[in-house]
Amino acid sequence: MIAYPSGQEPDFWDPDPADAGLRFALGRIGDCSVDLPPLVVIGMNPSHARESESDRTVNHVIEVSKREHMGWLMLNLYPERSPKPKALKPYDAGLSAANCEAIDHVLRLVGATEVLGAWGNMGGSATLRRALPDVRALLSSMGGRIYTLDTLLKTGNPPHPHPPGRPLPMLGPKVYLP
Repeated sequence: MIAYPSGQEPDFWDPDPADAGLRFALGRIGDCSVDLPPLVVIGMNPSHARESESDRTVNHVIEVSKREHMGWLMLNLYPERSPKPKALKPYDAGLSAANCEAIDHVLRLVGATEVLGAWGNMGGSATLRRALPDVRALLSSMGGRIYTLDTLLKTGNPPHPHPPGRPLPMLGPKVYLP
């Protein structure tokens, strides 16, 4: 079990009560405002982190968030939990739509107009490749922008913040995706 850094435990999760198979959002947003939104990150799909237990990726996002933000918020391209993206069930348009509705709701709730893209090469998952256009279309319709703090991958995707090995520095500057 990986613990959250002290004082950074989540105070927001969706669904609430938690669902062992799905997660739409997880974060610490109680100290945030429209003027000081949390660091909002869109990853691949939820893995181990939940309201009572963190993981390496979320803890790295928390550390990065402390530089300029009052909180952090993890969203995903697709809400199905799995530590192995290739093991995701086949793409479900209804589930992807529910994920987009949750993203829309949460971004409006915290007043965020920019998100840190962090989905990497999506672990070879056909489900994630199908969900990506849904999330990008939603963000575009909202006037939202996606950025990375590291160099884009050869595929044009923003890198995962904690690829195998050690975490990325995520020092910026912001590079916006087209």
